[in-house]
Amino acid sequence: MKPERIATGVPGLDDLIEGGLIKGDIHILAGAPGVGKTNLASSFVHNAVSKSKQKAVYATFEESSEYLKQNLSKLGIRFGQLEANGGLKLLDLDALRGKELESNIQLLLSAVKETGSTLLVIDSLTALLLASDSPFELRTFMKTMYRTLKEEKITAFMTLNHSISAGFGIEGFVADSVMLLENWLSSDQYKTRFIVLKMRGTEHSRRYHSVIFSPAIAISKY
Repeated sequence: MKPERIATGVPGLDDLIEGGLIKGDIHILAGAPGVGKTNLASSFVHNAVSKSKQKAVYATFEESSEYLKQNLSKLGIRFGQLEANGGLKLLDLDALRGKELESNIQLLLSAVKETGSTLLVIDSLTALLLASDSPFELRTFMKTMYRTLKEEKITAFMTLNHSISAGFGIEGFVADSVMLLENWLSSDQYKTRFIVLKMRGTEHSRRYHSVIFSPAIAISKY
């Protein structure tokens, strides 16, 4: 049987990944700060809630929910409207500040269960993992989170701050899919490109694709 998928609704992306992201899997979108990870993640959530009728929890760790909504409204993404309609719950940094990693898992899962959501977005996973005191604690946290999300059949989409030269740690190993956004210098200007590094159970594109911000995000199929 073919796995059930959630269409991202991002122009050009679903054609590269057999129609969407596999439900119940953990998906990571990596890239340097400012490359457009939040734009892509929020576009996916907006489309999943408004078009695919999913319910979602969006945990923002790097900016307040109000600031996030203000910025996204310029792209035509209306998180406030999705909240009012009951399809989306936003959690910001203040709700999670000072808590241990295990407590964060329980808080996020509680929000998912209370809202009847099947989709969890963490933006960014890097900020959450900064709370770990050691590599051992980080590995334990990632394995626990992976097992818990799988048991609860929650689809997770997480952004990750990642430099081009750095390798992936345990977070890249346990994730079911890893996608990468990069800025690169072409002639005299920076451009953005996208590639799927891995996606279990999917015959995905294995080449770079151009990313367009106009102002909404789109990915070239060529």
